[in-house]
Amino acid sequence: MKLDFNQGNTIYVIDTSGLIMLESTFKYDNPVFKAIWEEIEELIGQGSFRTIDFVEDEINSYEGKQDFLKNWIKKWKKHFVVNTDEASINAAIPIVNTEYSTGFFDSKKQAEGKEEADPYLIGYCKAHNCVLITNESKMKNNKIPAVSKKNGVKCIDIIDFLNERGLRMERKK
Repeated sequence: MKLDFNQGNTIYVIDTSGLIMLESTFKYDNPVFKAIWEEIEELIGQGSFRTIDFVEDEINSYEGKQDFLKNWIKKWKKHFVVNTDEASINAAIPIVNTEYSTGFFDSKKQAEGKEEADPYLIGYCKAHNCVLITNESKMKNNKIPAVSKKNGVKCIDIIDFLNERGLRMERKK
């Protein structure tokens, strides 16, 4: 099935790895990548590009020197970060149960009793028919792309997103 991405009805939901890849590869303050960030921020304003509160928590818990994503999320929070609702949690429960011992969950986070965003991201996308953007490996069975596929959620990476949105760099002539 081919979705029509030009009708404005596709909602993209990005995970932590996707945000980190965006920021590290396509630096916000680099004029070469200005169109990418303009597209994303326009989509946020339209309600078509978002993340969930669990991802915001993961970004905010980062203790390194890089604080661009924390500040950027804070700036766009009102239109960008959605609370994980009951439908998303209900859709995440079978994912948690099925994937608990597959390596899908970070053992360090499990040992610390911390919740992970991944099952709730997939649950949110499943409950609300959204496209999930991640930078996780498509080759491993215990990563977001494979678990999304098992749960009927379309999952793409940043490059797929850029292609779907028709964004490309062109050489001056």
